[in-house]
Amino acid sequence: MPKGSFWSDTFEQLAELGKSTAKQSVQAVKQTFDPLKMMEKTVNPNAKNDKGIEQLEKGKGKKQSHTPLDFNKLENQYQNQDKMKADALRNRLFQLVKSEDKKILQEKKQEELQKKRQEEYEKQEKKRRQQQQAMQQPADIPHGKERKSIFSHKKVAQREKTEVKPASGKQ
Repeated sequence: MPKGSFWSDTFEQLAELGKSTAKQSVQAVKQTFDPLKMMEKTVNPNAKNDKGIEQLEKGKGKKQSHTPLDFNKLENQYQNQDKMKADALRNRLFQLVKSEDKKILQEKKQEELQKKRQEEYEKQEKKRRQQQQAMQQPADIPHGKERKSIFSHKKVAQREKTEVKPASGKQ
């Protein structure tokens, strides 16, 4: 349904308000100047004209239409409900603490495994470095003759290539 403009809505509301006000004012005037009630007041001035009070007096004489509350039973039921809620909360708290403990233990195990892996990695890395250094280091140089007296010069060993003699193979 398309919504009207502001002015049309306002005029509709004013028209409805005017109708309801007119009806209410007619009823108020009718109650105030009701000729029958005026006649009753003049004839019988002690008559009760308040219908609300009459209805209350009629209601007092009737039998009660509800069962009286048993407050002890009601209190016990509320205590049982509170006890059940407290037990549920206690159980929930226990589960939270238990799960946190499991999580902490799991983290400790993870840390231990990580430390072991790190140590193993460091050992392997150290071994690899040693092997690499051994590969880079030249083979031991054979020492030549050493001097026999303190006055002679030290002979320095020199690396020489292997001798290859021409025509020295099998024939």
